[in-house]
Amino acid sequence: MEKLTAKFYDRFANKYDVMISDKRYDEDSSFFKDLFEKNNVKSILDCSCGTGKLVMKLSQQGFEATGSDISIEMINKARSNAQLLGLSTHFVQADFKRLPDVFDKKFDSVICWGNSLNHELTEKGILSALRSIYDVLKNKGIAIIQIRNLPKLARERRRIFPIHYHKEPNGDRKIFFYVLDFCRTQVKFNVISILEFDEKPTFEVDSTDYRIVSAQRLKELMMRAGYRQLKTYGDSKFARFSEEHSEDIIVVGTK
Repeated sequence: MEKLTAKFYDRFANKYDVMISDKRYDEDSSFFKDLFEKNNVKSILDCSCGTGKLVMKLSQQGFEATGSDISIEMINKARSNAQLLGLSTHFVQADFKRLPDVFDKKFDSVICWGNSLNHELTEKGILSALRSIYDVLKNKGIAIIQIRNLPKLARERRRIFPIHYHKEPNGDRKIFFYVLDFCRTQVKFNVISILEFDEKPTFEVDSTDYRIVSAQRLKELMMRAGYRQLKTYGDSKFARFSEEHSEDIIVVGTK
């Protein structure tokens, strides 16, 4: 599974920053800043950092932020992004199930954001990741886990989701959308890319699998991993979580 996930993101690294708008990182970083100030957080590990945009936002806000990701191409892109901004942010390749093997230090907070935990297709894998995160937290440190509310999508059976449309001044266009395939315990996300250059479009499909995990089950697994004082939100504005309406599941737990 690790090799498949890494391969997917290695292929997708050059598209990722185009597909995900910077506005999302601005909104999310405000959520983190509020949580961190309330919990006296100084050092942070984003263990599913992708191309590093959130880590860099937090670094610019004055936090000691580090990024890790299973994909070496995402890490390379993150390092390039940081260099463009003149930041010396540290990025390292790491499987979030094996963080103690990579990091000697412990952190005030560890983030696992962007639906990354669901790439573990068994509860054993999810629990292993949660325990790994727990092990690199300081005492009274906080873990912040965000996944999509996939049970809601599975009930609704919505399959097509627009993600991003962008048109360059020269007329080139980039269009991204999801097409979902539902199984009993999993959802396959097919990322459809239409990239048009000089009026010549190319059509590409990248696919990855996610395990369907409910908010209640995620909290149960976090409790088994040792977390306490669990708090659940429906978005990065601290909305109350609703099984029927929330698009996201965010759980904050304390070591």
